[in-house]
Amino acid sequence: MFEIKDLLTFREFGDFVPEIIYCYLFKGFSVGDIEDYLFKTKELKGWLSKTFLNLYGVDTSKESKNRGRYSGRTVADVVKELNKSSNDAHRRVAKLLEDKYL
Repeated sequence: MFEIKDLLTFREFGDFVPEIIYCYLFKGFSVGDIEDYLFKTKELKGWLSKTFLNLYGVDTSKESKNRGRYSGRTVADVVKELNKSSNDAHRRVAKLLEDKYL
């Protein structure tokens, strides 16, 4: 059985949270697919990914068009765009992506 405490013993939040955001916004993965891809588990059914995405202001509702929103774009271009936003959540996501991928 997968337990969150096991994940936290070998990875830092700063390591996997940007990966969750990248997989959702750039690769278009579902929240469940993200956990299968990154953590090799289906047990959480997307709960962990959804929690972190929502915490960082990424709307994961079916009505939002965020899943795969930046598919085909570079991280550098998206970070530049998000940093111009007056929305604090956009700038926090930009910072995470910049620290991890640039």
